[in-house]
Amino acid sequence: MIYGLDIGGTKIELAIFDRQLKLQDCRRRPTPTRDYPQFLDAVAGMVQEADQKTGARGSVGIGLCGFLDSRGRAVTANIACINGRRVAEDLAARLGRPAHIENDVNAFTCSEVAGGAAAGVKYALGLVIGTGLAGGLCLDGRLYLGRQKAALECGHIALPAVLQQRHKLPLRQCGCGGWGCAEIWLSGPGLLRLGGLHGADYGDTEGLMAAVREGKAPALEAFSAWMQCLGGFFAQLVLLYDPDIMVLGGGLSGLPEIYQQIDAAMRPWLLGSLTAPAIVPPRFGDSSGVRGAALIGQRHVAQAGGVYL
Repeated sequence: MIYGLDIGGTKIELAIFDRQLKLQDCRRRPTPTRDYPQFLDAVAGMVQEADQKTGARGSVGIGLCGFLDSRGRAVTANIACINGRRVAEDLAARLGRPAHIENDVNAFTCSEVAGGAAAGVKYALGLVIGTGLAGGLCLDGRLYLGRQKAALECGHIALPAVLQQRHKLPLRQCGCGGWGCAEIWLSGPGLLRLGGLHGADYGDTEGLMAAVREGKAPALEAFSAWMQCLGGFFAQLVLLYDPDIMVLGGGLSGLPEIYQQIDAAMRPWLLGSLTAPAIVPPRFGDSSGVRGAALIGQRHVAQAGGVYL
């Protein structure tokens, strides 16, 4: 069997796939973010429960909301207790088998390239917009990680000053320690922050978007500002990477308004006759991240010459 885990700052999701990558089972639990032993117990416990359910020892691939640096230490803005820890080594010791960890958006991008919305595409950029904001890049079907495995941590690039000034965005500190990061304003919580600035205070994005669709002026103003900022940010990524396709994942990727408005929002920021690439939702929806993690884990096992049943 093949296990994929998607570990974020809010929840851990484990999915069990067969060898044809057909989903067999899925379970979730909250992520312990402040106590490292509790974090290890939670992840190891879920894998051991999966072993008991399947009667097998599945391969373990993990998509993490962060990355492992060149020394194998975790770097993340959302799970404080694992920063600086050798998570893969510690989990492998608990499980008695390798635990292969990749950035969660890289896992998502791999999934969409492997038979998903970006299948057969030469340059594919995946972007997850949810609790946070991050990207992944595949070139000819292979992940581009960079020298320190930190490529496409684009949510922690500062949102351009011209956008912050135009929309009168206050300077805020990000969970990463930086100031003015794009993630602060372009994530799901960021959309709600913009709503608050425009007098459209809602407890969740569903409520805010319902107000947008009802034509309520404060909500419309907030969403318009968010789309303008998103368009400027996406255009920067096009100028940097010029991908063939951008596949969006995360909680906000299901908003049809993004796909309807993003081309116009990007156009003022693109040079000359440059155009936006195709910008599409994921083929595998909410399961794409765990599917990609499962793929990565199984590929590592195959490369090492091992077999998990």
